[in-house]
Amino acid sequence: MAADSFLLDRTARPTLRLYQWEGPWLSLGYAQPALPAEIPTVRRPSGGRAVLHQHEITYALVLPEFTGNLSQAYAELTGLLLESLSKLNPMVTAAHTQESGQRDPSCYQLSQRGEIQLEGRKLVGSAQVRRGRRLLQHGSIPIRVDEDLFARIFPGARLPAVFGPLSAEQLAANFPQPLQRQDWSPEEVACIEENACFHRA
Repeated sequence: MAADSFLLDRTARPTLRLYQWEGPWLSLGYAQPALPAEIPTVRRPSGGRAVLHQHEITYALVLPEFTGNLSQAYAELTGLLLESLSKLNPMVTAAHTQESGQRDPSCYQLSQRGEIQLEGRKLVGSAQVRRGRRLLQHGSIPIRVDEDLFARIFPGARLPAVFGPLSAEQLAANFPQPLQRQDWSPEEVACIEENACFHRA
């Protein structure tokens, strides 16, 4: 989360970051109340509901200059991700209906039109934050779910869809826009690590 926030503040060009967790971890939206959990918890810079991070690919898309509204950004960025995933599995589609999920704290109980789903269930949990003209959208793509752990953290909640075997390399190779790999510099890593403590929930 600290690295995503760093990119939101610093990157000079549109950036896609793909990563996995040494999990499990629970992430909370910036304004979401804390949840009782048996695993470490981190606070996201974006909003939304809680996400269990464990067996998944997490993505972060950052635009350093965006002049539209959040709905336009969501449609554009989610569309890129949908195109990538649908190349790997044609059953991946965009949701045509909306579900409120009532007050359940799990991100996967809330589904909006245009969100990515698989076989009628929400697949990708995404959230956004905008700082001036800079925008971050990030989210989780489950490739496997620990059902017992999920049920303990979110009693009675519906499980997310699972994409199945997926690597960051596969996702990047099928991304519709050209990508150029760039590793973190030692200075960037030091800056991220200095600020990471502020993102614990």
